[in-house]
Amino acid sequence: MSFEKKVQRLEEIVRALESKDMSLEKGLKLFEEGISCLRDASAELSKSEAAVQVLRERVDGILEATDLRA
Repeated sequence: MSFEKKVQRLEEIVRALESKDMSLEKGLKLFEEGISCLRDASAELSKSEAAVQVLRERVDGILEATDLRA
């Protein structure tokens, strides 16, 4: 499942959990699914952030990759 779909599913789960017409058992299952989606999305986001770099042009015209975390 893509990152975007995980976030979308998390939003659906939150809306469902906020509704008042849900059994405890169904709520717990949705909560567990939400935690799993959150962990997966968070890990994917961390991995993507580590890979992000910005190219900048130095004074001499040479392009240089810069890690955004630096």
